[in-house]
Amino acid sequence: MSSSTLYTNPSAKSWTYSYETDISPAQAFHNRLPGYEQTPLIPLYDLAEQLGVGAVFVKDESSRLGLPAFKILGASWGTFRAIAEQTGLSLNMSLRDVSEAAKKAGTILFAATEGNHGRAVARMGKILEIPTRIFMSRFADQETCQKIEGEGAQVTVIPGSYDDAVAAAFAESRRVSTGLLIQDNAFEGYERIPAWIVEGYSTLLLEIGEQLEAQGLRPTMIVTPIGVGSLGHAVVAFCKSGGRQIGVLTVEPETAACLQHSLRAGERSTIDTSATIMNGMCCGSVSPISWPVLSRGVDASIVVSDLECHESVQYMQDCGINAGPCGAATLAAIKKAASMGLSLQTNSVIVLVNTEGARAYPLPSSYVAAKASDRAGS
Repeated sequence: MSSSTLYTNPSAKSWTYSYETDISPAQAFHNRLPGYEQTPLIPLYDLAEQLGVGAVFVKDESSRLGLPAFKILGASWGTFRAIAEQTGLSLNMSLRDVSEAAKKAGTILFAATEGNHGRAVARMGKILEIPTRIFMSRFADQETCQKIEGEGAQVTVIPGSYDDAVAAAFAESRRVSTGLLIQDNAFEGYERIPAWIVEGYSTLLLEIGEQLEAQGLRPTMIVTPIGVGSLGHAVVAFCKSGGRQIGVLTVEPETAACLQHSLRAGERSTIDTSATIMNGMCCGSVSPISWPVLSRGVDASIVVSDLECHESVQYMQDCGINAGPCGAATLAAIKKAASMGLSLQTNSVIVLVNTEGARAYPLPSSYVAAKASDRAGS
């Protein structure tokens, strides 16, 4: 087994997690949102046969509450909780009440993003009819910026990295007395809102449990992408609590494997990143509130190339799943991990979290070169 791309943590199998807060209000809140419904859980029969396991499912987040990604679950709950705290509202208030209170208070939302999180925060600003300012790194593409602007937000692209965009968004939010930073990664002095965002993602996991239970099944492994680690945090919390011992496999781009780097180092650390088609995962450090959970509860971590991810996008789309690179990375992960000796059983029930819908991205250079070579040889 190569040590270059696959990391395993045998002790995670027996590690358990206890929720510090009640997560049921988040699910109740999502149930009140206009257009809420469970996203599909789609079987991949051929892949299950190929891997020699009982079942493989894709939790398809390509359309969640009218947006092409799961992020609205965390952004909506985090925004709601932050405004409720700012204005003194109770958690059973309607969106209309929250909107009126936020407008009266002069609330302005701020966030940094590589794409989907910022659009989700911008959508909440649009729903609540309050201004939103989104900061993006030098890797931002024009189409993503336009989509966020289409939600009514003001977009600022800075010359630095994603972490620099977070710092800029935080600094600007502090310049406004009624500014609220709605960010999914924590840092010193900023932990409450990221923790609420993690709570918001729990709805996705509870849905998976309910959907499999309806089929008489239980998950034995969930495969999740990692950016700053907030979704991974929610996945581990679900998988290792309530008497569950579900395996967790995480996946990152080769060019931005901040979690695996930290796991190997035994401490949370920051790395330099470079461009990837998995741009929502192009993060240089794991959120500090998520690191203690991920370091103990992740069973295995793998990194994949842009080419492996692109091929998985094509596979998912051939199966009728409208996947983007960040979501298809989970398919690349399970195939690669299995080929490298990750233990899977004939009765394993594996869930791949497709975190985003299809979107435009530059084709990997290795893929373009291979196609050109094929044409030249024909």
